[in-house]
Order: sequence, then C-alpha cells, then structure tokens
Amino acid sequence: KTNVVPEHNQHFQVYYEFSSFSMLREPLMLILGFFFLFVASIAYTHADVSISKSSPSYLARLQKEEVQIKLQQLLSIISRCLAIHDELEASVHELSRTGDLQGFKTERKPANSLLKELLKELKPLLLFLQSSPQASHIFPKADDLVAEEQELLEKFTTKHSIIVDCYERKLSGREIENRVAPHQQKITALRQEIDNLVDYIDGAI
Repeated sequence: KTNVVPEHNQHFQVYYEFSSFSMLREPLMLILGFFFLFVASIAYTHADVSISKSSPSYLARLQKEEVQIKLQQLLSIISRCLAIHDELEASVHELSRTGDLQGFKTERKPANSLLKELLKELKPLLLFLQSSPQASHIFPKADDLVAEEQELLEKFTTKHSIIVDCYERKLSGREIENRVAPHQQKITALRQEIDNLVDYIDGAI
C-alpha cells in the first residue's frame, strides 16, 4: 500500500468531551414540549371560547347548568325528606318494642316540622324549572316527584296519628296492624314511585 508508514501501526485512542447540558438538552426540550402541549390542551378545554357572552349558545349553556343545579338541589331535599321518613319509621319500630309513646311523640313533632319546611323549599325550585325552557323535558317528572313526596308525608302523618291513637287506647298489636295496613300499602307504593322518579331525574342531569 502506498503512503503507509511504521507510525500507523501504533495504538492510539480518541477522546470526546461533551458538556452535561449538551447531553440533556434534547431530552429536556422534548419533555418541555410535551408539557406545554398538555397545558395548552387543558387551557383550551376549560377556556371560554364563545364569541359573546350574550350569544344564544352561551346563554343556553348557562341556563342548562342552572337547571342542573336546581335539579340537584331538589333531589338533595327529597333525599333529606326520605331520610327523615326512615328515622320516623325506625321510631315506630322502637315504639312497638318499648311502648315508649311519649318518646315517639317527642321525636315526631320536630321531624314533621322539618319536613314541612323542606317541602316549602321545593316550591321556588319548581317555579324556576317551570319557567325555564331548558327544563321543559324534565319539569313534569320533577313536579310529580314533589307531589308524591307531599302525599307521602300526608300518608305517614295519618299512619303515625293512628298508631298514637291506638297506643293511647291500649289496643292490641294485631288491631294496630290491621288499622295501619291500608296506609302502609299506599306508603310502600309511593316510596317506590318516588325512588323511580329520583332515578329518572338523576339520570337526566
């Protein structure tokens, strides 16, 4: 071979020096790029991109959100009413076990007052839903739900009054059951209807 000299047979090593920043620069740029991309996506998702806050689409969205809030408030009140009914029914069972009529009366009075107050809170919610075009599809169900709860309260009130009267007259347990049975059947049916309406409205929110 031409241009070959003995020095070419000598062993030699080549060294490269890189700064730490140069080695990390490209991975960091890639990570930051993805980070800012995700941040921009999140910002865009939550940004108000409507052209005008007076536009029909924007106002319709606001009305829909307000309807959802009112429906959630309505369901929350109904849930509280049902919980109070359950507590009173537990008191009835306790009465049948202990015979403590005065204790039942003491618990019943504030519970009934609270139920009446809760029903009053439902009225403005119904009025709003009735007046909102966004709630036209769900208002009939909400109206039925409130009506069913009012009827349920009346049935429970009648049932508990009968129980109190029977205990004051010292009637037998069988006699009490016979007098309460027709009202209990209606209560059971109403409770099922209310549960169905609650599920329907909750699914529509």
